[in-house]
Parts: sequence; structure tokens; C-alpha cells
Amino acid sequence: MISYLLGNYLVEEGFMTKEQLSHVISVQEKIRVKLGLIAVSEGMLTIDQADAINRLQQTMDKRFGDIAVEKGYLTDAQVGSLLKMQGNEFLTFAQTLVDEGIITMDKIQLVLRSYQVENGFTNTELEVLKSGDIDKIVPLFLPQGAEEYEDIVAVALKTIVRCIDRHSYPMNGILTDKAALLKPVSQVLEGGDTWKVCFADEKGGLCRLASGFAKEEFTVVDEDVQDAVGELLNCISGLFATAQSNKGITLELMPPEMGDDASVAGTDILVMPFGIGDTTVNFVVTNKNGWR
Repeated sequence: MISYLLGNYLVEEGFMTKEQLSHVISVQEKIRVKLGLIAVSEGMLTIDQADAINRLQQTMDKRFGDIAVEKGYLTDAQVGSLLKMQGNEFLTFAQTLVDEGIITMDKIQLVLRSYQVENGFTNTELEVLKSGDIDKIVPLFLPQGAEEYEDIVAVALKTIVRCIDRHSYPMNGILTDKAALLKPVSQVLEGGDTWKVCFADEKGGLCRLASGFAKEEFTVVDEDVQDAVGELLNCISGLFATAQSNKGITLELMPPEMGDDASVAGTDILVMPFGIGDTTVNFVVTNKNGWR
């Protein structure tokens, strides 16, 4: 998730191209983050200390962590903690950027700070983004007043990450009283509140969802694409309904509906874009008795 959030920022700022970003994303799947980069990122080592250990490794048959402990830079406990973090997405992304010669580690820290300031994230929120915890990340992109939608948006994003593309990410959502829906696939969940959820196309997002879910390549939004997206939406709604039932709230799922482009109106309609690779899909939801 952070790979594209930060990667798109790097592209916008001219540090890399879209093609380089796609290459980095594919390469990072195959690497294991170096301990030195993690230690620097976590503030346990300076860049100079990490470089010194790397130079020593060229003449000593010892692991990075062992040398760091011998030099008094790290403790055994700190090395153990760092080893557990080697699969972190932010760190694998940063490692790949460095390995591919696109940007240096010290420059990454500066860019990360600029990204933080430009988007108004606190230090704590930035750490949440780097953690990859979707339940904590989603609220950062919800508009004020949309807190009641946190759970269902998180379920939707987690399902996309699990079933479609693990690098999928949220974009800033909006609350509105009307929305344009392109090739919408929607579903009603009836209960105490009547929920209505929908996927609508935006920059090829529906085809990307359908291709990932059906394991078949789609390039044009047609009935097959909408059927596949409907099945995905049904899974998301089912997971959300199960979670609600654990709170004593019963929701009944109606069959998904497919339609042509439409303009809808209602109360507190949340339009939440999700980025999936170089495509975007809108997740649209309200629990104010649907939309018209």
C-alpha cells in the first residue's frame, strides 16, 4: 500500500517515472530487506554507521547484526527486533529504490518528510501508513463525518488486497449528496439501517477488479466484468454482515445489481477511490436508506 502512496508521490515530484515505479513494485516482491536499511529507518543506526558495517562485511565473514553488536551500535535484542521487520512493505520498497539506483536512503527520508508535510500527516499517522495496518490506515483517508463507514471500507480494501493486488491503496474519500456512477455494480444490505454499496468504474478499475477476481483478462467493461465484480461485492458484503452480526446487528444481502452509467442522489454518500496498480475504482456506500 505504502509502495504506491509514496511511489506516486515520487513520480509526481520527478524522482522516477511510472515505468520505473512498476518495475520497482515487481522487483520488491523478490527481495528481503537489508538489516542496515531497517536500522536506519527505525533510527537505531545512522547512515554512516550502517555504511561502516557494510564496509566491514566486505572483509569479515560475519552477518550485519553480529558486527553491529560487536561495535556496540546495537544490542542483541535490537537485532532480533530488526530481523522480525524484514518483510515490512515500506522497507522492501525503500530497499528496492536504493538497490535500483533510483534514490539514496538519505534522500528517501527527505522525500518521506515532504510527503508527510504535504498531506498533513502527523508522525504517528506516518508510522501507521508504514505499518500496513488497513484498519488504522483507512480512517486517515476518510472525510470528516464518515466515521460510521470505517468498518465497511476497511473490509472492502482488505478483500481487494487479499484477492486482487496486495499493493492496493486508499485515496481521499468525499461525502456528497449526489454522485456519478460509471457502469455501477451495487448491492443492498437490509437491516436496522439499509446499506447500499457499489463499485463504479474510474480509470479502468472495474476491469482490474474483475481480472484479479475471475483470474481472466478483461479490457472492456461488459456483462462478464460486472458479474465478476458482483461476486466480489457479494463477498465483501458477506464479510461485513458477519462482522455486524457479532455486534447483534442482522443484515440481509440482496442480489447484486448491474447497471449503465447513472447519477444518484441521497444523504451522506461516501465515494472512496481505491488505487489498484495504475487503475482506480470507486467504492460508493451509504447507510441512509440507499440512494435514488
